[in-house]
Amino acid sequence: MLNAIWAVLMLLAVFCAAATGNLTAVSKAAAEGAQSAVETALLLAGAMCLWLGLMNIAAHAGLTEKLSRCLMPLLRRLFPEYAAHRAVGEKIAMNLAANMLGMGNAATPLGLAAMDEMQKLSHSDTPTGSMVLFVVMNTAAFQLLPSSVVTLRAAFGSENPYDIMVHIWFVSLGSLLTCILVCKLLERLQRKR
Repeated sequence: MLNAIWAVLMLLAVFCAAATGNLTAVSKAAAEGAQSAVETALLLAGAMCLWLGLMNIAAHAGLTEKLSRCLMPLLRRLFPEYAAHRAVGEKIAMNLAANMLGMGNAATPLGLAAMDEMQKLSHSDTPTGSMVLFVVMNTAAFQLLPSSVVTLRAAFGSENPYDIMVHIWFVSLGSLLTCILVCKLLERLQRKR
């Protein structure tokens, strides 16, 4: 359905441009936009390689494991049904720690492994409340090092690309806490039914 909407929008744009005599301007803008998209993608790819390399060094130095150990007491309270299953808790903690350190790509396999372990323990095709909470926490992850945003700000000429760090911490922590609260409230309401 979304592909059909995009196709209609593009056809309307071309038709309107041709009808108003602006087809050349639309073609030029499309080419410039495509060039800008490729340049931005290459910039982000290079920055991602740099940050993933640094985070890989941090992971090998044990920073991710130390952070995940610090998260374990909190995660036992958030995911009580997996408190007795250390392997699940460790995978959840490693995933969230990797997300906090800005290793989104490295966090994905850890998240999939954690979800796989949760699925094995649930013995059902229906996602549990903890599975839903885990996905939501991944989506609204708290970011200590928002490498992509900092890279984009630096690329587009920001004099101090790191000056938004405190704001990002505040907003990402607020969104994470809000999501956890909503998930827990909905889970409680579902249990009452």
